[in-house]
Amino acid sequence: MTNENASTSANADTELAAGISSTTLADAGEVEIAGRRYVTDRRLANLLNVTTRTLARWNAARIGPPKISVGKTVLHDVAKLPEWLASREIAPVHHKHR
Repeated sequence: MTNENASTSANADTELAAGISSTTLADAGEVEIAGRRYVTDRRLANLLNVTTRTLARWNAARIGPPKISVGKTVLHDVAKLPEWLASREIAPVHHKHR
């Protein structure tokens, strides 16, 4: 295989990965796959203003946001976050006036 063929093959493999790039995940903490936006634990923690440890505790308690594990990589579908946030909503406490 020539260097040109190897390069073409590598480009095809990259295209087959639907744009998934370790650089994209490491730098931005998010990736788009098939028109859907996914974020890493670190990026989601920043968005929610919590630590990644808090996300891990929520996950262990099964109260955290939906996630997808691909090997050691954990991704969260951004489109599913509003529904999860709404499920965490707590109604305000009304005090009775005397």
